[in-house]
Amino acid sequence: MKRMVKNSLSKIRTITLAAALGVSVLAGCGSNTEAANKTGAAGNADKNNTIRVAVMTGQPDQYQIFIGQQQGFFKKNGVNVETTEYAYGINTIDAVTNKTADTGEMADFAAVNRIGNSQDKTNLVFFSESAASEMNTGGLYVAPEYADNLSALTDSKGIITSIGTVSEYYNWIALNHIGVDPDKVNNVNADSSQTKIALVQQNNASAVVGSGSVTSYYEDAGWKLVAKAKNLGIITGSYLLTTKEFNDNNSQLLANYLKSLQESTDYINAHLDEVAADVAKKFGVEEENFKVDWQSQTLRVGFTEDGAKHLEEVADWANTHGKYDKKFNVRDYIDTTAAKQYDPASVTISEK
Repeated sequence: MKRMVKNSLSKIRTITLAAALGVSVLAGCGSNTEAANKTGAAGNADKNNTIRVAVMTGQPDQYQIFIGQQQGFFKKNGVNVETTEYAYGINTIDAVTNKTADTGEMADFAAVNRIGNSQDKTNLVFFSESAASEMNTGGLYVAPEYADNLSALTDSKGIITSIGTVSEYYNWIALNHIGVDPDKVNNVNADSSQTKIALVQQNNASAVVGSGSVTSYYEDAGWKLVAKAKNLGIITGSYLLTTKEFNDNNSQLLANYLKSLQESTDYINAHLDEVAADVAKKFGVEEENFKVDWQSQTLRVGFTEDGAKHLEEVADWANTHGKYDKKFNVRDYIDTTAAKQYDPASVTISEK
C-alpha cells in the first residue's frame, strides 16, 4: 500500500504549497461544532450566484476564500461566497449532505468512508481536487518511555486519533512501519488539534502522528520522533464535493468558483509575507507557522488521473480494513463537468 501511494504522488506536476491535512494547527481554536460566525462576499453576483461553502478550520480553503474575497476574485468572476466554519472534513460532509452547504473540502479518507457507508443512498459527488501533500516533516512521535520499547505500545494508553478522519489511515501506516500491529493499539480520540496537543502535554496518550508546526508542541513535551515522515510515505489528498443536484444545476457557478480559488492560490504564492500578516490578524495564526504549513502542500483545482487513483487506493484500504462492507467504484462518484468548464487542461482523469 505504501509503495502504491508513493507512486501516485511522484507523477504530480504542480506548484508546491500548504500543510498536511488533518495535522496542521494553522488555526488557533478549532472545535467539532459549527462556528458561530458566517461570512459573505458582496459583489457583482446576485443571490442566484451564491455558493455556500463549508470550510475546514485552518485548512487551505479557508485562506483561499479569505484572500479571494479580500482581493475581489470572487466578485470579478460573478460568485457570491458564504462560508460556515467546521473543524473536520466529516463535519463539512454532513453540511453538504444535509444541504446546509453547497460544497466543502474533505480529506480523502473521510470522503470515501462516508460514500462507502452510504453508496447508492449518497447524494455526493467529487467535482475537483483541492490539495495533495506528502508528509515531509515530523512523523510518528511516542512518549519518552516507549522510545526504546515500541512493542510496549500495545499495552499503552494508545495512539491519538480522530475517529472517522484521515488520522486513522495515518496511524495504520505509521504503526505498520515500526512493526506494531495497529489492531492491538488503543485509540485515544481527539476532536481537534488543540485536544491532541493537550493529550500529549498531559501524558494521556502514548503515540501520535504529526507534521508541520504542531510537532514543536510534541517535542517541547519531551516526546520522541521514532519514525520520520519521509520514511512513512504518507500522502493525503483533499477534494471538493457537492451534491449531484447542485452539480447538475450549477456547473458554471462551480467552474467560476474553481477559477477564483486558483486565482487566490496564485496571489498567496506571489505575496506570501503579506498574506501571512493578514491571516495572523484575521485568524490569530502565527505568521511563520502559516508560511511553513502553506508551503508544504500542493494545491490544484481540476481532476488528475493521479488524484483519482489515490482515491481508489484509500477506498480499497478502507474496505479491506472493515470501514464499510461493499466495495465501490470511486470513479462513479466523480463528475468533471465543472472542472472542464473551468479549464479542460485541468482534467486528465481517464474515463470510468
